[in-house]
Amino acid sequence: MEVRLDCLNQLTRESVAQLFKELSDLGLPKIATVMPRTLFGRFGGDSRERASLLLSAADHAEYIDAGAEMGPALLADLVERVRAGGRAEVIISCHSDRPLAVNEITSLVKGSDPGTICKVVMPAWNACDNITALEACRSLEGFRRIVFCYNEEGALSRALSPLFGSEWTYASLKRGKETAPGQLDIGSLRMVQGALGP
Repeated sequence: MEVRLDCLNQLTRESVAQLFKELSDLGLPKIATVMPRTLFGRFGGDSRERASLLLSAADHAEYIDAGAEMGPALLADLVERVRAGGRAEVIISCHSDRPLAVNEITSLVKGSDPGTICKVVMPAWNACDNITALEACRSLEGFRRIVFCYNEEGALSRALSPLFGSEWTYASLKRGKETAPGQLDIGSLRMVQGALGP
């Protein structure tokens, strides 16, 4: 379950702790993320404030999702502090505003901090971009990764990415509650994956 902290009306350490307390009975692994306005989110603060909120969330969530756009020094410090506390696992998200080639995707994943999960997300401008993302994902055996496309044209890669080695994919709870363009709702995702067989 992805917990979009940027959607809270008041985003403070106290509100983060309270939210996770309320979600504790669900029994699902939780991914804490704070998405900036530039990446389909609502957070308007700076990268240091974002890192501080994620560090607080690491006390409650199984994963924290830190964007590569925060910068290498801040990311390295965040990863080190999360690890030092024996806290959550870290996902490093790389969001591209253009379709990437296979070698660009594999370079991002292979160049990420060992021990983290690397998420590479790019727009699909046509059906072939889905194939590129899935081919890159499949070629990265041995690396923990999440690779898919966004936009309506990217829905196919979202549904298929776990079959090509992604740790998981993302879906909204219901239609109309999507947090990014092209995101399927969980019912549609299950229908597509069910049609593909076990």
